[in-house]
Amino acid sequence: MLSEILKDRKIITLEVLPPLDADLELLVSELKTLKTHIDAVNLPSNPLGKLRTDPICFGHLLQEKLERQVIPHFVARHLTLLGFESQLLGAHSLGIKNILCVTGDTPLEGRSMYELNSAKLLKIGQILKTGLTSSRRAIKPINFCLCTSFNPNVPNLYGEFIKAGEKWRSGAEVFFTQPVFNAGKFVPVAQEFRGRYHGVRIIAGLSFLHTKKRAFSLMKFLGIPYDYINLVEERDETEMLYDIAQQIKDYVDGFYIIPIARYAAALPLVERLRKLIS
Repeated sequence: MLSEILKDRKIITLEVLPPLDADLELLVSELKTLKTHIDAVNLPSNPLGKLRTDPICFGHLLQEKLERQVIPHFVARHLTLLGFESQLLGAHSLGIKNILCVTGDTPLEGRSMYELNSAKLLKIGQILKTGLTSSRRAIKPINFCLCTSFNPNVPNLYGEFIKAGEKWRSGAEVFFTQPVFNAGKFVPVAQEFRGRYHGVRIIAGLSFLHTKKRAFSLMKFLGIPYDYINLVEERDETEMLYDIAQQIKDYVDGFYIIPIARYAAALPLVERLRKLIS
């Protein structure tokens, strides 16, 4: 579990998009070039509300072939309490030890349930650790590392801290942040976060953008500074992201690399990050 690794050192995780119909062997071959530099793989669930392969099934296969821990994301928008609890039991039986719970946006394909939210998902995982189901049925305790998200880029940070507190009280151990593009603004947020929620781990997101067009489309949601966007396509993004990592490394417990499916582009960054945090 990630929580065990984090007791000893900082970590690096890599986001891998579950494919629709890609050749798994080809993908694994590409990811093996990064294997020695990462500790785990994040697997989002239908990101942006678009259909992808189930992250639990895909994660089980990837964990076996890549020999790295996986962190499937569970999104409340499509889950009922019974369905989610059943998925957790299945994930555990497949050897998955980490889960990341988010509420999720309204999907572009299909309908939303929203019977649950991220805190309620975490609470279910927390209850399973005690050897009980949500209906108070006794089972063998299931010990997941409970992860969730935190967005340091929102205008209303007070509201984001309130949500983070609810997640923390529901058992969250590791918080993965939305991508960081402004180290100066992130550092005081990380400091306040640690002051509020003792014992939690913060994994800072670092995302490639690749093009100015994508950067502008994500500008509002991710709080990307205009000056940063101007440098995309003009400067090596690996250098830009590494500069941010250097400035925030003492305030976080690791890095979450988001290559947007261009995994080869992430190799120089993860190599340098591994040396930075070793």
